[in-house]
Amino acid sequence: MKTVTASLFQKNFGQFKELAQREPVAITSNGRESVVLISASEYAALSKLRFAYGAEVNEDFEQDLAEHFDAHREVHDGLSK
Repeated sequence: MKTVTASLFQKNFGQFKELAQREPVAITSNGRESVVLISASEYAALSKLRFAYGAEVNEDFEQDLAEHFDAHREVHDGLSK
C-alpha cells in the first residue's frame, strides 16, 4: 500500500486516484494515517459483504469475509506492503 501525506495527495490527486484502482492509498495527516483511498469496486464488494449481515459479526460473516480476502488477495497484499 502506498502512503502519502495529505498535501502531496492534494497536489497529485489524479495520480493517486489512478493508483487506487490498483492498490489502496493511505493518506496521512500530522504523521498519522487518517484515510485510505480504495477503488469503487473494492468499496462495493466490502460494503455488500458488510450489509449482507446487517453489520453483524457471526460465523457466516467471518467465512464470507475470509473468502472475500482470498478472492481479492492481490489488493490486500498491497495493504501489507
